[in-house]
Amino acid sequence: MWIDDQVLADYRNQFSAKIFVPDSVTVVLGSGNDETKEVDLEACAASNIPVLRRYGGGGTVVLYPGCVVVSAGCWVHDPFNNSQFFKLMNQAVIDSLAAENDDLACLSQAGISDITAGQKKVAGTSMFRSRNYLLYQASMIVSLEIDLIKKSLKHPTKEPDYRKGRSHEDFLTSLQNLTSKITTPKNAASMIAKGFERNAKIHLGSMLIEPVESQMPALRARLDRSISGIS
Repeated sequence: MWIDDQVLADYRNQFSAKIFVPDSVTVVLGSGNDETKEVDLEACAASNIPVLRRYGGGGTVVLYPGCVVVSAGCWVHDPFNNSQFFKLMNQAVIDSLAAENDDLACLSQAGISDITAGQKKVAGTSMFRSRNYLLYQASMIVSLEIDLIKKSLKHPTKEPDYRKGRSHEDFLTSLQNLTSKITTPKNAASMIAKGFERNAKIHLGSMLIEPVESQMPALRARLDRSISGIS
């Protein structure tokens, strides 16, 4: 099963979002990542950390109970222009946090699709497209468990320009490093959930369209393949 099946299963809705705190540790590969190059498979196996894959691209991440995952699926009129959709969806996440906590108005975007504080990464994002259907996912670090990340992941084979070869420890930060007002990942998830769907719909505006019936069989087939364990 792929990590974002829960949202994809709601493909009949114009917009669907799920915001949650992982209850265990999982390494998640981007759709095109080579696990032997991105992941310390031996260390993950020794710690019983599963390695899954998501539909969207982007880099490999570690999800754990100190993170918040934002997943959203929606129908949009433009089957291309992913860079614009990244900006709009990321801004919806940022606006949701900043509305609840002024300290987080410092968040911005860098690289292809990262959410950042200055030159440090707070969240990685990915996107999957099936014609007019868009599936977005962000993994936001609330409490930084750098030892877990260093143990599980190798240095990425591809990195954004602004990383400049920095180690995980020098490149990553967390919401709790930015503000004392976020006490737990559930607290952060609640902040995002309060405004994310509204903000996303505002930013997407007229780009949102009604679900396209003729495109649904391809999404259903993808889900069926995932459930049966076929890539």
